[in-house]
Amino acid sequence: MMDVIVVGAGISGLSVAFRLSKEGLKVKVLEKEEEPGGNIRTRKVGDFLCELGPQTVLADGEVVDFFREVGIQPQEASPSSSVRYIYKRGKLIPLPNSPVKFLTSPLLSLGGKLRVLMEPFVAPSVKTEETVAQFVRRRLGEEFLHYVITPFVRGVYAGDPEELSIKYAFRRVYQLEREYGSLIRAAIKLKRLGPPGKIISFEGGNQSIIQQLASYVDLETENVALRIRRKDDRYILDTKEGKYEARCVVVASPATSAGYLLRDISWSAAQELDKIYYAPVVVVHVATSQNIPDGFGFLAPQKEDLRILGVLFSSRIFPNKAPQGKELLTIYMGGATDPEVVEYEDELIMRIVEEDLRKSLGLTQLEFLLVTRWKRAIPQYTLGYGRYIELVEALQRENPGLFITGNYLEGVSVADCIKRSKRVVQEVVKFFR
Repeated sequence: MMDVIVVGAGISGLSVAFRLSKEGLKVKVLEKEEEPGGNIRTRKVGDFLCELGPQTVLADGEVVDFFREVGIQPQEASPSSSVRYIYKRGKLIPLPNSPVKFLTSPLLSLGGKLRVLMEPFVAPSVKTEETVAQFVRRRLGEEFLHYVITPFVRGVYAGDPEELSIKYAFRRVYQLEREYGSLIRAAIKLKRLGPPGKIISFEGGNQSIIQQLASYVDLETENVALRIRRKDDRYILDTKEGKYEARCVVVASPATSAGYLLRDISWSAAQELDKIYYAPVVVVHVATSQNIPDGFGFLAPQKEDLRILGVLFSSRIFPNKAPQGKELLTIYMGGATDPEVVEYEDELIMRIVEEDLRKSLGLTQLEFLLVTRWKRAIPQYTLGYGRYIELVEALQRENPGLFITGNYLEGVSVADCIKRSKRVVQEVVKFFR
C-alpha cells in the first residue's frame, strides 16, 4: 500500500508529489494522458520553440527557489519585453506602467484620466462581492475598464470582466481596497500594484520543468483513474489498470474530473464541481520574417475591431524561441466571450489571424506553424465562486486523508499552483504525523 496517491500529473500534482517524496513518503502519481504536464506543453517545429499552454511564469523568490530545488535553471525574459501594448483604433499604444505615465498616455481621453484621478475619493463598496467590471466602473470608470482592465482579464483568464468575481479572480486588488481604501493610495504606498516577480521560462521551454519533476517521482501515464472510494482508514482507487490503495489521496485533476472521481464520496459535491466553467482557448503559432515591435505583445479590447484576444511577441520575450532572422508570434483566440472559435476549422482560424495581424501589425508574410485547441482551458472564477472553495474545504474536513488541489482553487497561474502545492504538502505531512 502506498502512503499517497496523486491523481493528475500537471504542475499541481507533480509539485505535490515531488515535495512529498522529499518528505520520505511513498508516493505514486497517476496520469491518464500519454505525457505529464496538463496544459504545459512545448513543441519544437523546425527551429521554432512553441508553447502550447502557458507561455511564461511570473516567478517571485519562492517560485525561483522551488525551481532551483528541482534542479532546473530559469531563463529570464529579455529586458525589452517589459513593454506591453494595447490595440486601440488601429494603433499599438504602450501600456503606461506608472500613474504619471497614464496622465500623458493617449490610451485614455482627458475625461477618462480625470475619472481615474477621482479614484482616491471613491468609498469602498459595502457589497460582499462584485464582478470585476462593477469594481472597476465604481473605482476607475468605464473607459479604464474598456481599455485597461478588459484586455488584461482577456489576457489572464480569457475571461469576461462582467462575469468574474473581483474577490476571487483578483484577490490582491480586492484586499488592497479593503486595506488602503484606494488603489492609487496603495500604489503610492507599495510602489506597485501588481504581484512581485520576474518573467521566466526555460531553455528547452516550459515543459522542461514538467520533465524534471517527473524524473523524481513514481509516475504511471495512460492510466485512467475511474473512482475513489474510502474504506476504513484508507482510500481505494479503481483505475483502468487495476486497484490501488493508499492512506492518503491528493486529487490534482481539473474540477470536472475531480468531481467524477469523488462521486462515491459525495455525489452532491461531484455535481457542484462539474458546474465550474472553463473558458475554451485557441492558440495559434505564426512565424514571420517581417519586423515586429520590441515588447511582450499586445492585448485587444473587446470593443475594438479585432477578433483575437491578443498576441505575444514570443521571440522578443525569449530570443531562443525562433531562428535568427525570424520572429515567432503566439496568438490567442476564443475565451469566455467568443467560445465558438474553438470549433472552427483551421482554415477559418487562419483567415481571422491573417486579417487581424494585417490590421494590428501590418504583417502580410506569415507561416502558420501550429493551431492548438483547448476546449477547457482556464477556470473562470465567477461571481459566487466562494461556494466552490467552501465545498472543497468541507470535503477535506469530512474525509481525513483526502486533499484537493488545482488551478481552480487559489489562482490559475503556474506560480499559483506551485505555491498551493507547498501548503497541501504541509497538510499531508501533518496528517501522517
